[in-house]
This record gives sequence, structure tokens and C-alpha cells, in this order.
Amino acid sequence: MRPAEISEGMGLSRTNVHRLLATLTSIGYVVRDAERRFRLSFKVFALGSRVVTSQDLRETAKPVLVELMNETNENTYLNVMHENHVIAIDEVRSRNPLSVKHDMTYSYPLHACASGKVFLSAMEPAVRLAVIERINLQRVSDRTIADPDALLAAVENVAVEGFAREIGEFTDDLNSYAAPVYDYRGCVVATISISGPSIRATQERLESYVPSLVRAAQRVSQALGSKQ
Repeated sequence: MRPAEISEGMGLSRTNVHRLLATLTSIGYVVRDAERRFRLSFKVFALGSRVVTSQDLRETAKPVLVELMNETNENTYLNVMHENHVIAIDEVRSRNPLSVKHDMTYSYPLHACASGKVFLSAMEPAVRLAVIERINLQRVSDRTIADPDALLAAVENVAVEGFAREIGEFTDDLNSYAAPVYDYRGCVVATISISGPSIRATQERLESYVPSLVRAAQRVSQALGSKQ
């Protein structure tokens, strides 16, 4: 919303609204876009509050995540993009005793995870190139793609295949696949992903789950009004 809309809706003076927005922006709870509109940041989510659109997305995706976990017996995730990172905003954990247990890490570098490649693939080519040039392509494992040209090639492949792979790129003992979730505008707003320990969730095994993964993402997309 714009400051004038907030002022009118809350019955506060514009001076007070600007002061409050400046404070909330400085501590990371609110961000301003290129059109000078303000929105809640995912820092609010991290503190346990709920960004309305994300909560609606979670409620829509939850039963699909459960079904996908039951079918694959691997952890399933709902992910969104925030700045240069991917944030897992919901998960359903596998019942398998040997499974990925993310006790703290729910944020992943854009270039080092399957979902990040999906989000990059949905960008206009010029925007994608600018983002890749801007972010720090730091290696977080021996397999992290740290070369811009190699990352661009991998992302372009995602656009062709409709899903993304991550084989040991975030950590040596983890493999993940992700597929895009579209909204009613045809924009990629989230991803559905499956992850598992590389000793069991091999690339060959995860490849066999691709049809189920893509169907799951399509179901959530359709629930959000997508025609994709």
C-alpha cells in the first residue's frame, strides 16, 4: 500500500504514517518497492507472525504437501523467494528414520538450491542476468554452481524441463528437486520441492518422482487460479 492509503485506512496523519513506516523499514519489518508502495517483509514471518498472502498459500498447499510426502516418503516443502534467498515457509517431514531434519536452516542462497533455479528461470532474461551478476555466487559445497555462465545454462534448462535439480549443491549429503507454483496472473509465486539424504534420495530415485512433483505444483497453481 501507499502511505496515503495507510493514512486513510488507519485514520492516522501522514506524518505519523511516514514516521512509523521509516521505523518499520529500518528494522526490516516493512520493505518499499520501486513504485513507493510498502509491504510486510518475511522477517515478520520469521518472528512467528503471518504475512496474509503467504498464509493463504500455505493453507492451499498443505494437503498437497502431505500427499506428496506420503507418495515419495521424502520431506516436502513450500518455498518462496525473498531478495537473494529462498525461504521454506512450510514443510511435511518424511516418516523415514533417515530423513533430512532442518532444525534451523530454512533459508537457502538463490543460486545453491533447486527452488532458486526455478525462480530465476521465471524471470525475464535481462532481469535474470542482472540478479545473477548482483548476487554472491559463493560455494557452500563442492558442487555449488559458482560460475555465472554455468548457472545461466542450468536455469535455462529448468525453463525447458519445467522443474529443477539440486544434487549436492547446498550440502554434500542432500539432494532436492523443485517445481514452480503459478498464481492467477501466470507468475511464479512459490515452489514445491522434495528433499532427502543423498544416500537414499539419489538422482535416479528423485527423477522417478518428477511426475508426482510437477502434478503437486500444478494442483496448487490451479487452486490459486492459474491456467498453466
